[in-house]
Amino acid sequence: MKKSLFLVFALICSSLAHAQNSILWEVSGNGLTTPSYIMGTLKFIGEKEFYLPKEAVAKMGVSKIFAIEDQVDHKAQTQLNKAVHFPKGKSLKTELSKEDYEKVTAFFNSEFKISPKAFEKEYAHLIPLALSINMTRMALGESVKFYDIQLLEIAKKDKIETYSLEPIERESQAIQAFPMKDQETALLHSIANFEKQKSEYRKLEIAYLRGDLDKVFEYSLHPTENNPIFIEEFYTKRNLEWMPKIEKMMASKPSFIAVGVSHLEGDKGILNLLKQKGYTLTPIQVSH
Repeated sequence: MKKSLFLVFALICSSLAHAQNSILWEVSGNGLTTPSYIMGTLKFIGEKEFYLPKEAVAKMGVSKIFAIEDQVDHKAQTQLNKAVHFPKGKSLKTELSKEDYEKVTAFFNSEFKISPKAFEKEYAHLIPLALSINMTRMALGESVKFYDIQLLEIAKKDKIETYSLEPIERESQAIQAFPMKDQETALLHSIANFEKQKSEYRKLEIAYLRGDLDKVFEYSLHPTENNPIFIEEFYTKRNLEWMPKIEKMMASKPSFIAVGVSHLEGDKGILNLLKQKGYTLTPIQVSH
């Protein structure tokens, strides 16, 4: 998902997540005069499957601050676009072995009817991690919707103060910290197991729409999820950096914080970090 930007969504199922199950949580206690809310989101979902729980919309309606992971504007898109492409002069064709590159082009030709020539022009310049994400999006066979954008539109319409938890450069830095060889291994694994990956993503969509966080955490969609460097750089470090900002927002005004659902889980997930700080976390069951 991961899982800003990415569809990496689950790995280490924390005891907190298994004990209490929801994608939407109320945060109270520890000196807060009014509750705030944390929502785990999918980066994207099929347009036909998209659903925003009425409970989430209602909690946004009583919040004065809304925050998502990164900025959503042209500058941010340009920066992120740069991060997910190889530098000039490099591509998958130059970085993979001839045999592995042919495996990738043959897969795209078979799965998506994209010829090797078209692949080299349109896709070979994407880093393996970004290419893997595009594979899943393409496999949905439909347009997608992005939860952060949909929530941001509601916040702006309701004139709620909007913030990002980090500049887009920070997410770009986390992406670039993932070793290229590990990304290549993950890409080849995804290609070899793509039918299973597609099936699990559909199961994840269903579990998410039901608000079933436990089930979301059961589906490991991508081998990046088992990579300790990726977990540390993309999740753990960023979660710890976000915590002071989240606490400051909640202390000033009732806030609605939307982050990728994978950021909620584990010992260093946002839910557990808030619990360790002395806050009370109450799951809000969502309709579907």
